[in-house]
Amino acid sequence: MKKRLGRLASRLLFRIQAATQIKYNMPQQPESEYSMKAKIYNGTIFSHIVQKRLSRENENVATEALAYILGNSEAARNGMMKILCGVVKMPELRFRTQQTEGNSRPDMHGCDDDGKPRVFVENKFWAGLTGNQPVSYLRALATHTQPTILVVVGPEERKEQLWRVVNERLCDETIVATQETIAGIFRTVKTSIGPILALTSWKSLLDALESEVADDKSARSDLAQLQALCEAADIDADPPISSEETSDQRTPARILQFSRIWESAVEIAVTKEILNLKGTTRQAAAERIGRYAYFGAKRNAGLWLGIHFELWKKHGKTPLWAVFSSGEWGRADEVRALLEPWAARKRIFATNHDNGSFVLSLDIKHGAAKDEIVTGIVVRLKEIADVLVALKSKPPRNAPNE
Repeated sequence: MKKRLGRLASRLLFRIQAATQIKYNMPQQPESEYSMKAKIYNGTIFSHIVQKRLSRENENVATEALAYILGNSEAARNGMMKILCGVVKMPELRFRTQQTEGNSRPDMHGCDDDGKPRVFVENKFWAGLTGNQPVSYLRALATHTQPTILVVVGPEERKEQLWRVVNERLCDETIVATQETIAGIFRTVKTSIGPILALTSWKSLLDALESEVADDKSARSDLAQLQALCEAADIDADPPISSEETSDQRTPARILQFSRIWESAVEIAVTKEILNLKGTTRQAAAERIGRYAYFGAKRNAGLWLGIHFELWKKHGKTPLWAVFSSGEWGRADEVRALLEPWAARKRIFATNHDNGSFVLSLDIKHGAAKDEIVTGIVVRLKEIADVLVALKSKPPRNAPNE
């Protein structure tokens, strides 16, 4: 499938590149006529075809397109080497895609003259990281001549989330990350097993390559196509919905499963007097499904907990969240002062959200059965309740009504 996508991406770029050459050779014309032709010949045709027919394969198509550009433009390839050498000196590399390395299959390899990988490139839009990413890639690179680099490329808006996740996975595997720095377009760390981990965005990478191919019209055209695809793949772009997506019964089944998890966790937390539901209600809106509750018998602070689609989409951590609103109900400022240091020590994700609220992830244990997941969430709620005991009790207010 991926090889077929690679051939398709290359053919599309080749054909569209021929058409888009017209764009760069057009004489100056009145704005209206030029704009009309630009709509036909600009860098949106490739992205339109991909979004229309292959929207679920954005990452694979973008990878093949980038490999095509690096393989067919010496200026682009030299530009890529210049960018990588800004991190650490590298020999001349050739780039190829979807090569298996042990049990891993990075999106792209950069290989030296002996055919040995020195760079892996993992391209992301909005899909989550697999279990192999990034640790198995780093370990595979560690077996080769150093220095080596694992490059992770993602949307500009996702850089902080990706950086947090990859570093969490390093910690989980006791791989020490040191010497964090900014090297050109990359945010980098040196890992204790050898390779360098480097993160950048599609925009930064393609902008840097574009500046290196100013005299290569073909490469400029191809980069314009890829830039358009990256813009079209934005998570807020509302791509066309496929019949496979609307008929995939696993999606509603998973949402219902998440609902049963948080409901069961609340039920057990109430019996253990961790949560108090007196005077509270269920609450659902377009962006979330859950309920209000208090912590403990003293009802020191109120929260909302459940499936929060907006936070899930933005941070990609978990579908389940605890939200402390500002004001007398949620006491977000006081809660934040207590929970932020605790969350940092426990490596639990916490952040500010809309209207001064404070939110905390309720992580789901991967690969576990429902009862184990529920138990983990109850334990997390108990830990939060124990920290919030330090809050001075206030007369309880009614839960929000929205």
